[in-house]
Amino acid sequence: MNCKTTKLRDAISFALAVGTVSATGVGAAFAQEASSDQTTTLNRIEVTGSRIKRTDIETAAPITTITRADIEAAGELSVSDFLRNNVYNSFGSTRESSGSATGSQATINLRGLGSAYTLVLIDGRRMTNSGALAGGAANINMIPTSAVERIEILREGAGAVYGSDAIGGVVNIILRKDYEGMNVTASYETSSEAGPDGNTLSVSGGISSDRGNVTFVLDHQQRDMMFNRDVRDKIPAALWTAGLSPYNSSATFLGGAGLQSVANCDQFENSIRISATRCAFDHGATSANESSLRRNALFVNGNYNLTESTQFFFRALNSETRSLGVYASAPVDNGGRGPGLLPTISATNPFNPFGEAGTLYYRFTPLGTRDSIRQDKQREYMVGLNGSNEWFGGADWEVSLGHGLNSQNSVNYNYGIGSTLQQLIDSGSFNPFDPTHASVAANAGRIGHTVFVESQMRSVTGDGHISFDLFEMPAGAVGFVTGFEYRDDRFTQTYDAQSAARNVFGSAGAGGEGERSYYAAYFEALFPIFESLDVTLAGRYDSYNDLGSKFSPRVSLEFRPLDELLFRGTWGKGFRAPTLVDMYGDSSSTNLNSPPVNTLSPPHAGGDELACAALTAVRTATGDAAYQPYPVNPCTSSGQYTWLVSSNPNLTPEESTNWGLGVVWSPTADLSFALDYYDVELENVIGTVPRALAFRNGDAGVPGYGVTRGAPITAPNGTVLPGAPNLILLPTDNGALQTARGLDFEASWRFQTDSLGTFNTKLAWSHQLEYDFTPIAAGTIERAGTATFPEDRGQLALNWTGGIYNFGVITNYIGSSSNGTAATTLPSWTTFDVQAGVSLPWKAKISVGARNVTNKDAPINNALFGFPFYSNTLYNMYGRMMYMKYEQNF
Repeated sequence: MNCKTTKLRDAISFALAVGTVSATGVGAAFAQEASSDQTTTLNRIEVTGSRIKRTDIETAAPITTITRADIEAAGELSVSDFLRNNVYNSFGSTRESSGSATGSQATINLRGLGSAYTLVLIDGRRMTNSGALAGGAANINMIPTSAVERIEILREGAGAVYGSDAIGGVVNIILRKDYEGMNVTASYETSSEAGPDGNTLSVSGGISSDRGNVTFVLDHQQRDMMFNRDVRDKIPAALWTAGLSPYNSSATFLGGAGLQSVANCDQFENSIRISATRCAFDHGATSANESSLRRNALFVNGNYNLTESTQFFFRALNSETRSLGVYASAPVDNGGRGPGLLPTISATNPFNPFGEAGTLYYRFTPLGTRDSIRQDKQREYMVGLNGSNEWFGGADWEVSLGHGLNSQNSVNYNYGIGSTLQQLIDSGSFNPFDPTHASVAANAGRIGHTVFVESQMRSVTGDGHISFDLFEMPAGAVGFVTGFEYRDDRFTQTYDAQSAARNVFGSAGAGGEGERSYYAAYFEALFPIFESLDVTLAGRYDSYNDLGSKFSPRVSLEFRPLDELLFRGTWGKGFRAPTLVDMYGDSSSTNLNSPPVNTLSPPHAGGDELACAALTAVRTATGDAAYQPYPVNPCTSSGQYTWLVSSNPNLTPEESTNWGLGVVWSPTADLSFALDYYDVELENVIGTVPRALAFRNGDAGVPGYGVTRGAPITAPNGTVLPGAPNLILLPTDNGALQTARGLDFEASWRFQTDSLGTFNTKLAWSHQLEYDFTPIAAGTIERAGTATFPEDRGQLALNWTGGIYNFGVITNYIGSSSNGTAATTLPSWTTFDVQAGVSLPWKAKISVGARNVTNKDAPINNALFGFPFYSNTLYNMYGRMMYMKYEQNF
């Protein structure tokens, strides 16, 4: 089609041609000076957030485009590492953490709303979510880096286009297609400090004919494990001691006098004396901080022209990862009577040196560390037809069928059966106070247990749409698209019989299964009201077999008073369906921290108010401010307790309202600025009740709540204190509220010289104006700027290309944050990444670089984090990571 171009449209066409539209985290287009009456033939393209093809990339929706060159310039090992550093991943996101059910997983979390509120697409269609993440989010570790052509990030909700989950934004990972030739790329990276070594190897190729193309990618990636002991020198000794656990290989005894250890407790491996009467276990000496990860993937993309107007296309992605996580030997948090119910010992037991009955905080060490081997598989298959015909005066259409499968098999060694251990203790056949005693080794095999977990998320999909010009208006044709989508999801998660019966200690989680299907119908219409004003209306109707139906509308405006100036605005509704686990999963036990009572004011008081009040009264009565009989001080320490989280079949969808305003100014062909305001409001948010409320209602006997405590503790003055909490029920429900508001700023400048090469400067900055959360049945918490919720993230990329050489520097910034005191303040974190490359005469290129070249340590804070005292969703402890990459084209 012929269309009259504006300066901005010419600029976009030029920028696409030279590959300079976007930067690392920057997606503003360049403007180009052109005659206002110039007429050019431009191809219409479809961008993320709209199904109407158009010539303008800058639309009413704010989109950041990340090119393949941007990913390569950052020198990151994986797509997940690259996206974790993106400024719109506001508060960080999950990485492959050892000792966690997410040990092989990585997610993206736009606006900090949670990974479940960021929709991940592959080539514009939903990526099958992870079974290991309960079907709630996609595992982007499964994406082979070398298969990625570009990534488009829609920085606002898009429920009217994509349906559920597209609330915080949309990440569209667009894979390579129509490639010709052959490329082999290999890289290796290593750290000057504690960071894990890694390597990649990929082979990419493509064959074309006059009727079609087949593109393939073979991709291998490997990263080693990082142990906590590798970062020990980064953590002050006092903090390391604060992270020690009362669950010890020489059991810590809880009786009437509080916690005590045997006299020789410090003679055993990793058992550290912390007072005259107590030892604690150094779990950091043996546990890993991050899991190892090895991925192998095959990707094939093809198309074939059946006729001049009809094309067949297909895509297949087969990705497999294997990860190993190592965690400290298992704490016996299940004494055979259920999760959180610790083992006990009688006063007459021959191995009991304390002369009274008590509870044991015991760690089962004879079998060694808990080792978890996880094998993940991602299968994404899709076939379809697209084409054009003369319907409605000229229409484009597309239909497709897809099948997705994400599965994980997890084998977890060196756990144990609590009831067997308790029976052995009761019979006097097992000494829990001496890990070197003959009875321990003799019975280790009887107690030990291997946990097997299988998780699977399966999706079957069908979709189609047709687009055409609906009618003519004075300013142009009304573009229109309508379509349908069908999806059937099935989730299953199964545990071995002992784990399912909750007989295993040192392990958490639960099985469950569910199936859901839905169909959707949608439309989108673009009205050119004037030459300078476009209005787009969109709507989507989703009907679920178990949740009813939802309608999501959207209105957007684009106003161009000048060729180089765009004002834009959007308003829309969205929703997020409860996951199948939220509704149908088995109750699961998990270990979670609860904030101390004295650090927060009502209604956000911390966890164990009952114990804190009783302890405070005893201290006042006796004058002994140091008296502390509990494993964790309920008044001043962030205690980790065992919680039983329940599903709820009566949950309803969460609802969102998104709106935004923005301006894009491109005064010259090589200079562009964009400023956008976003506003997200979430209602009916699904979550667990506040942990303080769970404690309070459980102690009060409110139906649906409960706190199971150990034996009462007798204080020195005879006062009976409530026992330590062993298990707390944590119900799930609708009712929380979430608000996020902020500003995004992007700028790019391209400076080309005749003799000194080309310089590119690109900036992205995101600022949180407001980030409020109102838990169920509680008051609002203002989180923006508080610790782990930084108000600012920024990224500045400076690149130079001259002949066969290139050089670049990327500055990454995470702002400071504080809970209002010096003890709860995190400083800002700024790192610098550098890369230099040279192209060689034999169609090769060598690149060398370093991430975090100044070797900046992550912020450490024991008042905010448990061991190892930093947030690995926001930061890493890799130190300076140096790498080399070699590319060979054929």
